[in-house]
Amino acid sequence: MYLTACNDATKLETGEKSLATMESNVDSSDISSSLRPSEKKFPATGKTKDSLELTALVRAVYTWHETKRTDDFPYKYRKQNDSIFTGIDWGEFNKNLKEFRKTQLFSEAFLLNHKDIAVSIDSSIKKTDITYRNIRDGITIWESGADDWCLCQDYPDDYWELITIDSLTVKNTTASFYWTWDKKSSPNQHKVRATAIKSADKWQLNSLEGFKPFLNGSDIDTAMK
Repeated sequence: MYLTACNDATKLETGEKSLATMESNVDSSDISSSLRPSEKKFPATGKTKDSLELTALVRAVYTWHETKRTDDFPYKYRKQNDSIFTGIDWGEFNKNLKEFRKTQLFSEAFLLNHKDIAVSIDSSIKKTDITYRNIRDGITIWESGADDWCLCQDYPDDYWELITIDSLTVKNTTASFYWTWDKKSSPNQHKVRATAIKSADKWQLNSLEGFKPFLNGSDIDTAMK
């Protein structure tokens, strides 16, 4: 796949606690009317509230990703224990998509795009010579060799706990931003672009930079050279 998911129940619980902590911060009000004006804690502004909620969302997404480790685009093989794949395993794909939906972290548009990518891969596999469809040959032309969720091969330990977002733009119920695990901005800062939409007063991940249709038309011929 174009750089288009990085493990246990404890990590998932950590992500949930982080989410709960963020939400409690968002809802905080004045500590005491007896405080001097400069010491009072005021409710977060709209953009700050969105930033906190979106940070919590992205952290929850990656905690889930690291915990579940589903195969985004599983291959179907000619027969059991065979190494030649013939397309997408739609039974496995649809089962995994149900797991996505149950989290309520992803918008329907995200899930539809995921299926569009699977359809694109399935179609191109069926058009490709068997020479390129042996899983024993290593990384296939439908894979990048990296984790498509984080656009990375190496990453910090528990990186989902380090995630912050920047360059946030919110328009009505749509947000665009990038997330990073780096503490400081630099020319080599790791960034991943993303969008989110708000539905029923809750943000959901709508798109992620790494996930895009792969190998259409002439791209297949180029990849096989």
